[in-house]
Amino acid sequence: MLLENINQVIKASPAIQVQGKMTHLQRRAWNRLLANAYNELPDKEIHSVSVAELAAKLGFDSKNEEYLKETLKALRNCEVQWNILRKDKKQEWGVAGLLAEARIVDGICYYEYSPSMRQRLHNPRIYTKLNLRLQNKFKGQYALILWEVCFDYFDTNRGEGETPFIPLQTFRELMGIEADEYRTFKALNQRVIKPAINEINELTNYFVEVEHKRIGRKVAELKFCIQRVRQLPVQESVFPDIEDLPPVALELVQAEVKREVALQIAEKAWEFVNPENLPEPDTYPEFLAYVAEKIEMSLSAPNVANRAGYIIEAVRENYQDERVQKARQVRAEKLKEQALEDLTALFYVKRNNIVRQAIQADPTLIEKAGKRVETYHPRKRIEEYDTATEAYQDSSMVKVAIEEVIADEFCQDLLAPVVAAYEDEKARILGDRKSR
Repeated sequence: MLLENINQVIKASPAIQVQGKMTHLQRRAWNRLLANAYNELPDKEIHSVSVAELAAKLGFDSKNEEYLKETLKALRNCEVQWNILRKDKKQEWGVAGLLAEARIVDGICYYEYSPSMRQRLHNPRIYTKLNLRLQNKFKGQYALILWEVCFDYFDTNRGEGETPFIPLQTFRELMGIEADEYRTFKALNQRVIKPAINEINELTNYFVEVEHKRIGRKVAELKFCIQRVRQLPVQESVFPDIEDLPPVALELVQAEVKREVALQIAEKAWEFVNPENLPEPDTYPEFLAYVAEKIEMSLSAPNVANRAGYIIEAVRENYQDERVQKARQVRAEKLKEQALEDLTALFYVKRNNIVRQAIQADPTLIEKAGKRVETYHPRKRIEEYDTATEAYQDSSMVKVAIEEVIADEFCQDLLAPVVAAYEDEKARILGDRKSR
């Protein structure tokens, strides 16, 4: 089945209200797989999708198949409890794996759900339609989860909705927050609640705010209110069939260049540029960046009566504007720094997941690693306990130190593909492998 025209997923409320640790990518991948399989759930046990298309919809390189394999493996191993907020009023508890099985054969991903999970996913008594295009815009995993929970209570007729008051512990479970993470409300508010709300309010047509219920002086429960604040015009109504355009043509059409000319420039790429004025190799990471720069120049160029004509000539003759180029370089460096931060954070999430899976398979690794911890403060803390395992379970500092040792000394083979993928992507971001 193809994902091409699937832009929403019908998702059961109990499946939104789940307790389980999922990364941002894992949640997005599960939503995509569910959308792909939804119509087949009553009649088919095994569903399929092209690896290349799934990767594209999730926003990463289809050549990095190991990345997808790790995601599928995590979904297979992820146990979740559902119906945390009991929106359907049923006093029912359940636990299940997100996927029963997944495999990749000749570029096709095959996957299936358990029978009970299939029934729940296809025939929910209460469900929500989620926008899949929007989920890729969220950078933080908490923003996506909170948006799903809030939208689950959104009334489309009234243009607003609100969750029930959610006890803090239940909220932590919904967000997939571990017991030793953000223990105080201040930390939870600063690192989870506020960033998630801000991201939703910036990226969507909805406004979310939170209400606190206190017991004494302490915040005990949270309620989230959501309302539609504006309707953005549909892009296709301004530029027909705009989604079918290649990225370069899309940028040009949005800048008022005629469609046929934009397609011509996109097709010729660097061949459209006057050979005498071609930029030096590796000046731009790609032709799209070159075109975007010329479009930006048109906004600040003086006495431009015909913006489209200016842009076409700027692309053809490689117009220069030091102010625009410097500003773009500064922005590019900031984006590069942010991309590296995001990549590093994702790497450590994946690395820690593998390390913890290794610990589950062989708990003696904690004691072995505990003997090799040399950093002063974790070493002293371990010595305060009867076993390294007790220290590992009680101290975040010890946990980090022991997992570092396990990663470096006991999981090198398991981590090799993850490290290699990280280094490749890091090199790509830093521009060590440029081409034109």
